[in-house]
This record gives sequence, structure tokens and C-alpha cells, in this order.
Amino acid sequence: MVRSLSLSLVSVGLMAGSLLAQGPGRHMGGPGDFAMVRAEFGMTNKVVQGAPYSAQAVTQFTQTLANGDHISRTTTASIARDSQGRTRTERPFGAIGALSAGQTARSTVMIFDPVAAKSYVLDATSHTARSMPIRASRLAAGSSATPRTRPARNLANVKTEDLGTQVIQGLTAQGKRVTRTIPAGAEGNEKEIDIVTETWYSPDLQTIVMSKTSDPRYGDSVYQLTGVNRAEPDPTLFVVPSDYTVKEGRGMHRGPAPVAQ
Repeated sequence: MVRSLSLSLVSVGLMAGSLLAQGPGRHMGGPGDFAMVRAEFGMTNKVVQGAPYSAQAVTQFTQTLANGDHISRTTTASIARDSQGRTRTERPFGAIGALSAGQTARSTVMIFDPVAAKSYVLDATSHTARSMPIRASRLAAGSSATPRTRPARNLANVKTEDLGTQVIQGLTAQGKRVTRTIPAGAEGNEKEIDIVTETWYSPDLQTIVMSKTSDPRYGDSVYQLTGVNRAEPDPTLFVVPSDYTVKEGRGMHRGPAPVAQ
């Protein structure tokens, strides 16, 4: 069971890396779960160097049921990134949507190491680390000033608004609001459905510091970095502990593993 959970986490992380837009899309058991996973596990489309930080990533989810009752949950992850672009995220595995069914909540650590061209999932229960190669296309340092997003299914149904800038957690962040409208009848709906995602992006840290998504089908989610510390994190956070057994896994993409620089 431990091995299957580790493999599931690796798959989640790699799939999350290919999803570059915030907000609920095709998700795992709950609104925005995929967005929460990829944001909190530090999965982005580029390696960020020279911008170290550590923080807590807090995700709040609220859903209103047809009978007026509410479902609410809050999850908190610890995130760190060093000057070399290595990232570490630790969060309760039991909070990740349908993958948590029947399982006892426990912390899981994911390390993304572009220096060694490896990613790791650490399992504290078995003291094992599942290692997978990072494909070369993910190792190029990012040059764009803003995060990329997936092409919209129908641009005619998408509206983007510039929200200007504001200071969040001591960081200047650029905001935008994207409204995607699902036309009546497109998903069996009688009326139009507006899905609104508001994101605040820090060019300095090159990461999203806050994101809000409202989807009438599933509920509302808010993701925010708190307690941001710009100091260089402890280097030991980004290596597999010496008492762990490393097990090699195969990546989801064919081709040779990239060579570490």
C-alpha cells in the first residue's frame, strides 16, 4: 500500500507540472484539487534561480450544498526554494481529494532538484524515496515575466481583466481576473455558468502569491502564501536523508534522463 501511494503521488506531481493554469478544471474529487496540488508542490513550467524563499501555502475551500449546508476545509503546506531553483514541499497527503479515500492523513514531501535532474517523493513511514528523472525541457531557467496558461477552450467565452498591482505579504504582485463562461446547454446546464479565477503574481519571486477561484459547480477556493521569508533555506531540505532508501522510477516521458550539470 505504501508503494502504491508513493507512485500515485509521483504521478500527481508529474501531471500537475503539465497543468499551468490556476483554478478548477478536471480535478480529483473536489474543486480546485489539482490546482492546489500543483501550486503547493511547486510544480511550474520553469526553473527559478536566484530567488530563494520559504513560506506556508494555505488553501481554503468552501462548497455550498443544495440543502444550504456548507463543506469547508483548510490545508497548509510548507514550501521552500533555494537559489539553485530546487524546491521542497511538505503537506498532508490525506487532504488531496479522492486519493485520500480510506487513508490515514500523513505528511508527504516532494523535492524537485534541477541540479541533479531528479524529483523525489519521500515516504517517512517506510524511509524510502521514489526518484524520477526530470526531462530536459523542464530544466531551462524561465525567462518569461508572467506564468503561462493553457490555451482556452474557446477564447470567445473568456474575458481577462488587469487588476493592477498590490502588496501581498510584503511582495508587489500583479493581478488579473479571468472569467470563463460555459454557454447554456454546453454541459447540460440551463443557464450560463461563469467560472472566475483571480491570480496575484509576484515578478520578484516569480510565483503566484494568491489565487481565488469561484466555480458555481463546485465551490470557492483561495490559495495564499503566508509567512514569506526571503532568506536562503537550509540546504539539507533539498536532499534525501541519508537513512532513506532511494528507489528509481521511470518518468512519464520517453527519452534519456537529462545529465546533471
